[in-house]
Amino acid sequence: MHGLIFFYLQKFLAAVTPGPSMTATLRSTASGGTTASGTPRYLPSAVYPDAEAVAILESISQSTGEPLPGVIERFGRFLAPHLIRIAGPTIEPAWGVLDLIEHTEAIIHTWVRAANPGATPPVLETVRPDPDELHLVYTSSRRLCRLARGLIRGMAEHYGESLTLEEPSCMHRGDPFCSFVLRRGHCETHADGATQSETILLAPGSDPLLSASDPIIRFDDGNPQPTSIGGHRVNCLLGRGGMGLVWLAHDDRLDRDVAVKVMLREKARDPVARERFLRESRAAAAVEHPNVVAIHQIGEDDGLPFIVMQYLDGPTLAEHCRGDKRIPLAEVLRIGYEIASGLDAAHRKGLIHRDMKSDNVILVGPQRRVTIIDFGLARDTAAEAAGITLDGAIIGTPGYMAPERVAAGTVDERADIFGLGVILYELLAGRLPYQGESAVAMLANIASGQPFPLSQAAPALPAELSDLVMRLIAHKPADRPQTAAAVAAALADLSRHHAG
Repeated sequence: MHGLIFFYLQKFLAAVTPGPSMTATLRSTASGGTTASGTPRYLPSAVYPDAEAVAILESISQSTGEPLPGVIERFGRFLAPHLIRIAGPTIEPAWGVLDLIEHTEAIIHTWVRAANPGATPPVLETVRPDPDELHLVYTSSRRLCRLARGLIRGMAEHYGESLTLEEPSCMHRGDPFCSFVLRRGHCETHADGATQSETILLAPGSDPLLSASDPIIRFDDGNPQPTSIGGHRVNCLLGRGGMGLVWLAHDDRLDRDVAVKVMLREKARDPVARERFLRESRAAAAVEHPNVVAIHQIGEDDGLPFIVMQYLDGPTLAEHCRGDKRIPLAEVLRIGYEIASGLDAAHRKGLIHRDMKSDNVILVGPQRRVTIIDFGLARDTAAEAAGITLDGAIIGTPGYMAPERVAAGTVDERADIFGLGVILYELLAGRLPYQGESAVAMLANIASGQPFPLSQAAPALPAELSDLVMRLIAHKPADRPQTAAAVAAALADLSRHHAG
């Protein structure tokens, strides 16, 4: 391994295990020369055995209690901005993070392999099918894909860009190579809209390293990053909504990543909001369905209610469809069917989502299986009976809100059916059924009840499909299909006739 990596590995070691423990670690692992004081010497221009780097990382894992894969990924995040600074002369000023990753192999050649033609052949190959999407294949026998993952995250953090990252294959899972799909993303700004896809967004120049002497990074005065929540080790912030923060954490007992939503401290001071958060979390936990995010645990930590959820590593439906990308009809029908099936499972448990939109649908794995997330606005019908509501409040996402919600009227399962209809309309037509130059204008158009006909927005669609979608977004709830199960059945029938 190149000495430059060892150079920064020493800096990383000094940050996480300062003092005598650092020197002891180096002395126990190094096989090369030493300084006059006996401390091992690693020269940036030399080459050293891979085993020594692994031994240093293993010692950090042992001293900090963090599993080795997490240490390797954290080192990658630490390393990325340093390598970017060194590579400065070879980086074009106009590049973004995807451009840099696309040209990483060429930069490595410039540094290392140009001076040593017999060096290891390229292990990174990329394809750029879209300006906002990059596919990467990693084939090194070292199998340091967690380091690559950390480098990608560190690059995104350095540039202050948002990326979603998927890993369709991994050598550690028995695949012949590791692959990544990177998509340029965006952060949610509306209430309760934070997704659980792996969204990476930090301010340019921020330092991702959590040093041992400063275990907390503050994102705001009242909600610092905790080191653990309910026994789950916190890694980083995934997103923020109107009610809570969503953290990426690791369950060391089951060795799996999880998403933990913690109620904002200022919200938790309201006993009604606090009870609503816990009640609706319990209602959501009762829904067990492959198309609904799984909830593993509900509790309180440091006086704040939290929910431990299944971590979903994939793009949102909105991100999947960004730009001019059109999804094949068969896939649209499948996605619609799976959303309807998930909603049916929730409705049968008395749970209404109330914020159905493409940002709250995650596509998981190579098959892009639908998983509905963020029941942060969900209303438990039992809670309504107990008087725990948001009386008088209009909360949601303009463009997807049912007319009865805009009018602050009675909301039931048919509001979710309206949201599903808007999602399908958007997938099929590439636009929303209601337009408006502002949120207020869009809400006014929804209240008027005159969506643009889908048959005109997408005239090539089967007439029965256009008719179904327009019924889903009918102004009056009574004119819509009355259950999500009925919608699922209708979509399955359309799929049999038109998607074959």
